[in-house]
Amino acid sequence: MADGKSKSKQDRKPASGEEPYDVAAFAKKYGIPPSEAATIIKRYGPSRKKLDAHMASRNA
Repeated sequence: MADGKSKSKQDRKPASGEEPYDVAAFAKKYGIPPSEAATIIKRYGPSRKKLDAHMASRNA
């Protein structure tokens, strides 16, 4: 049986801008190691707005 047949379209949608970041997703988005992503999320919290703002100021 092929994988993914039971998944609905809802399961395949990207995360909402208001949902908290997952460490792996945050690390992938910014091209940083997962350990660094985990440290940043622990320090600033999982809020996408706060983390995106932090990364924007860090890369500016």
